Amino acid sequence: MTELSGVFTLLPIDDVHYGADSISGLAAALDAYGVSRALLITGNTLATKTNLVDTVCAHAGGKIAGVFHETVQHVHRGSVLRAAEQARGINADAVISFGGGTPNDTGKAVLLALSEGITEPGHFDEFMVKYEYPDKVEIPPMTGTAIPMFAISTTLSAGEFTHFAGITDEVRKVKDLYIDKQLAAKQVFLDPTLTLETPMWLWLSTGMRSVDHCVEALCSSSAHPYTDAMAMHALAGLNENLLACKEDPGNLQARTKAHIAAWMSVCGLANVALGLSHGIGHQLGARNDVPHGHTSCVMMYPTMTFNKDHVADRHGWVAEAMGAKSPDMNATAAGEAGRDAIRELVLKLGLPAKLREVGVEPEDFPAIARDAMQDLVVASNPRPVDSIEDVIDLLQQAY
Repeated sequence: MTELSGVFTLLPIDDVHYGADSISGLAAALDAYGVSRALLITGNTLATKTNLVDTVCAHAGGKIAGVFHETVQHVHRGSVLRAAEQARGINADAVISFGGGTPNDTGKAVLLALSEGITEPGHFDEFMVKYEYPDKVEIPPMTGTAIPMFAISTTLSAGEFTHFAGITDEVRKVKDLYIDKQLAAKQVFLDPTLTLETPMWLWLSTGMRSVDHCVEALCSSSAHPYTDAMAMHALAGLNENLLACKEDPGNLQARTKAHIAAWMSVCGLANVALGLSHGIGHQLGARNDVPHGHTSCVMMYPTMTFNKDHVADRHGWVAEAMGAKSPDMNATAAGEAGRDAIRELVLKLGLPAKLREVGVEPEDFPAIARDAMQDLVVASNPRPVDSIEDVIDLLQQAY
């Protein structure tokens, strides 16, 4: 635990609407910011295989001037530029993201592109986080003023509560990070009635992504009492309500509780360093197109095992939050119980637990490891990562 001294960053999110039919407050929220020509950014499935876009538009009170649904998983630069071009064409005065992490990060990226006049893929380079292992970091600030963003979530990855975006450079096959408070949504909507069309594998696996937020926050090299409390409560809520959602997909209360637990999993996360599960996961997505939720399913347990001698009794905290710790356990047994509880939850939810199950093969490991070493969260992993070989060894354990 680091000495308690410093500055704690809170994000400029004004309101969070939650519960069944909370989307009915969308028009009033847009009115509060003087929005009249919003661009709705969503996914192709939501736009073409459900009527939910019509539902959102109806609740927006005529304030949506266009819909962009050609988002690309892991947010390729080209897709962002196409969305930004449409936003310019309708003179958009706000962005509404509707869906999971892909529409949400695309929305943030469009804010960046509009604010900074980005019209070519290479222009993103100027604003991406630049990192050289082990401790050289440059976070370029936005220079313009972003239009407001509103986020409507249909998954549990909770990216709508962060101020950073991952954007993939299709040429390098690397996901780069962009950070600025202006990328945070102004208002967020967590309406479980809009999540019923979300495929169960996606709902549950993005829930495991939020479990990963909790675990890496608790075990962070810069852990903080605020995030400890949030992560413990969120972890308990996710453990209970993901299983409840699997048992009864129509349980709106369980969905709302899972949504709120996912929100809590990232509260204050800007203040603590994450680790290898996230760092490798970013690149599994960019290089191998593995969905973010699945990257956490396959990397969490092996990463916890890799770190077990460097996190004190924090894996025991995981066991406690997940109801896996008994009074007679010593610290070693409790830590093992925490790691096992994570692996068992993945299996109970019927999600992939190994890299081979998500299409990643050993020949991919060197490139994944090389790219991961350029991700700043790898340097903050609780157990020091000294070389590409360390990452390759971990990938082999996850295979």
